[in-house]
Amino acid sequence: MEKYIKSPLNYTGGKYKLLNQILPLFPEDINTFVDLFTGGCNVAINVNANRIIANDLCSEVISVYEGIQNGTTEENIRMIEETINEYSLSKENKEGYLELRNYYNEGNKDWYIFYTLIAYAFNNQIRFNKKGEFNTPFGKRNFNSDLKQKFEDFSNAIHNKNIKFTNYDFRKLSVVKLKENDFVYLDPPYLLGCASYNEQDG
Repeated sequence: MEKYIKSPLNYTGGKYKLLNQILPLFPEDINTFVDLFTGGCNVAINVNANRIIANDLCSEVISVYEGIQNGTTEENIRMIEETINEYSLSKENKEGYLELRNYYNEGNKDWYIFYTLIAYAFNNQIRFNKKGEFNTPFGKRNFNSDLKQKFEDFSNAIHNKNIKFTNYDFRKLSVVKLKENDFVYLDPPYLLGCASYNEQDG
């Protein structure tokens, strides 16, 4: 069985476990691949295409992907680990987590701050309140060796692919420039589900 890259984000509705069923259904020769609701990016990061466009309405998630793309894997991990050390984050240090969460919600929106919060949040989930503040509670989780390896593999894959991340409402994306060998993948949000992507009228 082919080994796939797994997203370092625990995103509701992620398709990692279904990749061996989904990817064989795609055309063999794809020029531009468009993942219109990329979410955890499990499909986009594993597809074979000359060019990949990964779009999502959640700007915070897209900022994580762009941040990973704009730095080396070593730099990215260093920034995460420096944040962990600065706030003494651990499975037991709830106060440090809440301090970092407040720091982020006060306007310090660096992608690695957001990602570090997710790593220590309840079930590694992404949740926002009506004010748009990150409000996932402390989760007794951490940036362990498994999550670090996922992050490293994902970061390396981003740097080895021709992938562009966009943050648009899907209704505003134009497909008129797509050609015969281009392919659009749509895995739309679950309307009745409880997830970050359908909060605040998402």
